[in-house]
Amino acid sequence: MNIIEKVKSLNLPLGQYVIIGSGIMDALGIRNAVDVDLAVLPELHKRMRESGEWNEEDRFGRIFLTKDVFECNPDISWDQYPTTTEQAITSATVINGVPFMNLKELIKFKTALGREKDYKDIELIKNYISS
Repeated sequence: MNIIEKVKSLNLPLGQYVIIGSGIMDALGIRNAVDVDLAVLPELHKRMRESGEWNEEDRFGRIFLTKDVFECNPDISWDQYPTTTEQAITSATVINGVPFMNLKELIKFKTALGREKDYKDIELIKNYISS
């Protein structure tokens, strides 16, 4: 999967979304991503939901949208990780026209998630940064 091409195929408006999770790791060649997680502003989320092109899943009282390899998260803030989608978009690292959660923020994000796979990713990111 070429993550850049996949994301660009969605034709999402720049400044209204950011790729979160392991997407930037794939784009930088740190490790392959199996899916693409997006965080979008509320108005874009509404348009995507109304398009009928996305499947809806209610998780934790939030409507996640899924399609193909994509999962769209309507809000990336929670108790262990207080932030906003706007902040993630503003601080994004843009690679070939696609905004990704920057590596420093991704470490915070994955630390808050605290799963075994997140700690492995954090090690990979730190090794990438130091090399």
